[in-house]
Amino acid sequence: MTAELPQAIVLNGTSSSGKTAIAHCLQDALPELYLNFSVDAVLYAVPPSDLKTMQQGWQITRPGYNLTRMIRGYHAASAALLKTGNRLIIDNATTRDGWREDLEQCLAGYSVFWVGVFCDLAVAEAREKARGDRAIGTAAREAPVVHRGFAYDLEIDTSVLKPSAAADLVLRALAHTTSR
Repeated sequence: MTAELPQAIVLNGTSSSGKTAIAHCLQDALPELYLNFSVDAVLYAVPPSDLKTMQQGWQITRPGYNLTRMIRGYHAASAALLKTGNRLIIDNATTRDGWREDLEQCLAGYSVFWVGVFCDLAVAEAREKARGDRAIGTAAREAPVVHRGFAYDLEIDTSVLKPSAAADLVLRALAHTTSR
């Protein structure tokens, strides 16, 4: 790679768009260690009964549950990991007002390469059904809003690219560009 690697690579896209598979390919291919820090790490930290409720597409009603607070904590944890010298692949789905701005604010001061992971809705929905660990309809709910307001360094379409090919595009872009 000719350019200096960014401290963080953000993969932003809908559920079942292939972000995690791309992250794993990138981890194997990058010359330095990157931690894959997925929003799922926070969402899957809820009690198992609440996780099942989320996977069925229902709202958690347990006192203390606040999705925006959890997501802001995820963003702050990303910044804390970067502050301590870790490099990250941030596997993310920004779907609510204020989340993009919060993530950008938490990552301010770090070199970040922003990747929009696009996927045809029918493909994402088929993946969602095949996975069995996602609420059916999540991709459809996220699709209209997940990319709103973002200016990406690279956009990829995982409807037509295998994860390894998508990761190769990211690697080529990193080799020819300097991060913001």
